[in-house]
Amino acid sequence: MFEQKLKTYQAALNHHPLYGAIRTKVHLRVFMSHHAFAVWDFMSLAKRLQNDLTCTQIPWLPVKDEGSARLINEIITGEESDVDPSGNPISHYNLYLGAMREVKASTHNIETFVSQYRATTSLNKALDVSGAPHYVKDFVRNTLATAYTGTTAEVASSFLFGREDPIPKMFHSLLGNWGLNEHHAPKFTYYLKRHIEVDSGEHGPAAENMLSSLMVDSRSRQRALDAAINAIEHRIMLWDGVYEDIKRLSSGNADR
Repeated sequence: MFEQKLKTYQAALNHHPLYGAIRTKVHLRVFMSHHAFAVWDFMSLAKRLQNDLTCTQIPWLPVKDEGSARLINEIITGEESDVDPSGNPISHYNLYLGAMREVKASTHNIETFVSQYRATTSLNKALDVSGAPHYVKDFVRNTLATAYTGTTAEVASSFLFGREDPIPKMFHSLLGNWGLNEHHAPKFTYYLKRHIEVDSGEHGPAAENMLSSLMVDSRSRQRALDAAINAIEHRIMLWDGVYEDIKRLSSGNADR
């Protein structure tokens, strides 16, 4: 789906220099402190699709597309209540924060953001006080704008091409290129491998079927394509920002 039209964008994302730039724990800390926001805002896309494609109201009514409902419910279950390495229930968000603490990556920005948003329900205010760099704020604002105002097809396209499709490739690249190993960051390695395992299976084809069923005419198909390009471009811009921050680091701080 959209293979030729997305080819250039997907190649730029799949071969981003960031994947080979993470060579030390300091680099990993920078990456994780910014990537945590993408771990958080993923759920807004998933929850929007759950609202649109399953029944979350009382009284319950049968859904129109049980295949799409099953896919979204499976993804939500995994993201909100997967298992940690010991088999205990945990959300992928909290799994990621645990991995950050393990390598001494600061969780201050993401936790400040979530706390402020919980208290104020103002996205802009929470982002402003979070201390996150501008490119992280831009990424989150774009994700939430799609989740709030996009059509179901646009949200599904952003979800598929901005998240479900590229994540296994991105995480494979991270594991294959970074200069650290499982002994340096076992929880983060578990997080990456867990996503590769889950997202590389049935979810990709099922998400394509879901999107195909939502594109009812040429206009909705074009809007879905535009949403896919937008999602990939914003991921590239996020990676560009993280990459530039890592490049600025002094090699003398590598093991701190």
